[in-house]
Amino acid sequence: MLTKKILAVPAVVGVLALGGAGLAAATGTTSATGASGAAYDCSAAPYPEIDLAGCGLKDAHLAGAHLATADLANADLEGAYLQQSHLTGANLTGANLTGAHLASAVLTGANLTGANLNDAHLAKANLTGANLTATLGVTAGGSLVPINLTDANLTAADLTAADLLGANLTNATLIVANLYYAQLPGANLKNATLAHANLTDADLSDANLDLAELGDADLTGAGLIGATNGDDATGLTSATWSNTTCPDGTNSNNDGSTCVGHMG
Repeated sequence: MLTKKILAVPAVVGVLALGGAGLAAATGTTSATGASGAAYDCSAAPYPEIDLAGCGLKDAHLAGAHLATADLANADLEGAYLQQSHLTGANLTGANLTGAHLASAVLTGANLTGANLNDAHLAKANLTGANLTATLGVTAGGSLVPINLTDANLTAADLTAADLLGANLTNATLIVANLYYAQLPGANLKNATLAHANLTDADLSDANLDLAELGDADLTGAGLIGATNGDDATGLTSATWSNTTCPDGTNSNNDGSTCVGHMG
């Protein structure tokens, strides 16, 4: 049995009601107490700042759960139902989110470094400022299991070296996003907004950027990385192309430092 210390549950308005079964039914864990009388298993009802690191939460029903700043590092959330859940600032480092249902979830500022997002459903999720460094989008065997990020808000998200092969990023907002060395072959970026995004060393081979917004945007007062002060967009730069593999397979360094005109 896991011996994860969880502090006493505070009163939280609107915390998810899991029914009589609670997380224990989803995880197979049972309650236990330490010398202090505090629970230290994985069966407590969810609440902000809860410590569930390393817990087995496969197929858990957590839709709408309030888990802001929760510690879910290395947790097994395969197939978990997290639609419309509140995960602002949550630690999901190394978490297994294979096939997880995260549509419309709030993940602003969440840390998903090294998380496994194989076949995850993130349509309309808010990932503003989230850290998705080295997230996985394909299985270890290399078979394509695309991530669904349709309409997702990835403003200022860190997607350094993220594995997004074949990902669906239709209508996604990637303003000021860091896509350094991101792997996006075959990704669908139709209608995506990439103003001020860093695409240095990114691989966009065979990606669909039809109607994607690649130019300037007025970010005055937005408080985002890369934005400048002022009353208009004067001086703002468009997406950064450097050693980027363009959709047609050419290199941006040989295309006038841009992939515009080389979209396949």
